[in-house]
Amino acid sequence: MSTATSEVSTSRRPITVVVVALTLLALTLWSTYSVIANAASEFLITTLAALVLPSVLLATILAGGAAGVLAVGLLPWRRLLAGSAGGLAVGLLAMAGMLVAYHKGPAVPYVAAVVAVTGALGGAAAALRPLAAVTAGIAGGVAATALGLVVAYFQNDLVDLFGNQETVGTMAEAASRLQLTTSVVSGVLAGVVAFAYLRRTGLALPWPVYPAAGAAAGALTLVATLLGWLGRLPLTEIVEDYSEFDAQIIYSRLPEQINHGMIVLFAGAFVAMILVGRTMRRS
Repeated sequence: MSTATSEVSTSRRPITVVVVALTLLALTLWSTYSVIANAASEFLITTLAALVLPSVLLATILAGGAAGVLAVGLLPWRRLLAGSAGGLAVGLLAMAGMLVAYHKGPAVPYVAAVVAVTGALGGAAAALRPLAAVTAGIAGGVAATALGLVVAYFQNDLVDLFGNQETVGTMAEAASRLQLTTSVVSGVLAGVVAFAYLRRTGLALPWPVYPAAGAAAGALTLVATLLGWLGRLPLTEIVEDYSEFDAQIIYSRLPEQINHGMIVLFAGAFVAMILVGRTMRRS
């Protein structure tokens, strides 16, 4: 059996990854709707939309990538076209969900287009080879993002656990420690999941594929962060007309998100490399 045929046979229908990624996207969109729907003014709606957009785009690029992998498995001779089409379908679905949550303001068409394009870009990533490594990277990204949702849900309790003493200083320090810990654990989880997925395929892959798959979660996070920055530029300009302070809060999120993506990228690659190295030594 050829390498290409083997790759397709083991990665053709990554149903579990697709289902979990779509579930993660649905939960993210529902959370977005819950946050924005309770806003009392158009200014607050726009501010909240700008803050949550990167999270929506991250879930969209992961789900789009998973759908792209499935599409490439069905049409392996048209990898880029099939992957982009599968990702675009998810992007349009995410766009519809985002429009349900945020459908007011002059920047709505721009935001909707960014969400749809993000899904297509995620699907286009499935054209990369080997397909199993792309799937493994997406699986790691889904696991890391799911962990982020859990941390966000229990954030108040976790901040207290990390040393919050109900003062501004201790709250900031506790939040910083929690963010760093979350990034490191997310990267470790992404690396472990990517490694485990590749080992289960049974394919004889060269060792550099493993750290590349482990780094994929961080790479996709950074791409989503960049697209989020571009997508919320018009939203931030609208917010700035009302409140420069709120606009600065939105701007300040970009370095935090870049740092998170970089930590996840390097931690995921390092963990996957260590795991495959231990396997090679045992052999």
